[in-house]
Amino acid sequence: MSIAARAAAEVRTDADHVRRTTAAAPAAWASLPRSLAIAAVATLSLLGAGCSGGPDAIVLAVALLPAELPVYRSVIGEFERRSGRRVMIVPQQYSDIRRALGAESKAGRGTLDLVELDVYSLAVAAGDVAELDEQALAREIDALDENALAAGRFGGLRFLPHRLSWQAMIYDHEAIASPPASWSELVEVARAHSGRIAIKGALYEGLACDVLPLVWAAGASGEDFGEEGAEAALGMLAELAPHLHPHSETFKEAAIAEAMARGEIVLHWNWPAVMSLYQSQGLAPQRIRSAPLPAGPRGRATVLGGGYVAVPSAAPHRDDALALLRFLLSREVQQRLATELGWFSGRRDVAPPTDNTALDGFVAMRPHVRPRPERKDYPRLSRAWQQAARAVLFENVAPAKALATARESMKEN
Repeated sequence: MSIAARAAAEVRTDADHVRRTTAAAPAAWASLPRSLAIAAVATLSLLGAGCSGGPDAIVLAVALLPAELPVYRSVIGEFERRSGRRVMIVPQQYSDIRRALGAESKAGRGTLDLVELDVYSLAVAAGDVAELDEQALAREIDALDENALAAGRFGGLRFLPHRLSWQAMIYDHEAIASPPASWSELVEVARAHSGRIAIKGALYEGLACDVLPLVWAAGASGEDFGEEGAEAALGMLAELAPHLHPHSETFKEAAIAEAMARGEIVLHWNWPAVMSLYQSQGLAPQRIRSAPLPAGPRGRATVLGGGYVAVPSAAPHRDDALALLRFLLSREVQQRLATELGWFSGRRDVAPPTDNTALDGFVAMRPHVRPRPERKDYPRLSRAWQQAARAVLFENVAPAKALATARESMKEN
């Protein structure tokens, strides 16, 4: 099954499950928003299945690939055995979890006890989750990387890293024997394989995640469009532009990954999860491999991503949720998730998954991970970078002019 088909099947399965369970639910549930119903019917389905936990089950909403679910269920099973508490896992996309969390927060009541959210959405969701007691979680907090921990603070600590993620270079080893290690080598590869390299060029956050590493590798902060490194980064994009795959303007993570699986492209940047999908298709590491992002004038850089866990403000079983959170962040569990799923941990004492050669590029990039600018108007800043990059890549606009336009856009109310 293709990468896109796998994702679509997961969404269809979730939607069918919601419809089936809602049809048998009490009338009171019918008035709930669909996003809230996603979480609510999870508890109802648990009751319908006759599980002993019933309505007292801990409901955990987490973004999992189908291939990850069996291992994760096994991990949660250990918590159930130790605690004597039932856990209902609700595998959902981050966007659905975010909507359900917001709906429950607004309603002042809910079914979600613990949620995982994309690091990019933490600022928006901060008002919908409880502030964590740092003293009670001191043992877990002390083991975490400071940068990873800082990303979860919004007027207090509200999110903790469940798993970290960042981008590396994905390349076709049959076409490119030695991956480009520098910007100049990247341009050479692009010229040699013109039309077969790609960027996630759609107007969305994924494009910012492709552009900011270039900006940082050129020595700029990403917060000022007038910095010298900013023009160097867009200048790099201008050199790549003539050699991009023709669909780059619309590519997002899944589409670009699928294009590489079909052999249409030989190089792009993506997240670790894509390597699991390639491995399941027998494509990695035989043909498709990962490598560090090419170094710029000031070295390498990549964007911090990943999933963070939090206790919703409307969680019905808050104490149990905290117990589950502590379990998931324990060294034992984090090491198991790293070993069996290839996840990267926020704990300093958990070794990266070095036994999985498909992830070599990601392991090499760990020292170069940087969080996105921590500012309230980051979504606006990100959109300005996206628009500047698209102007250079697809509209033949000079880097200096694109940056000037971005600078002016940030001044507008």
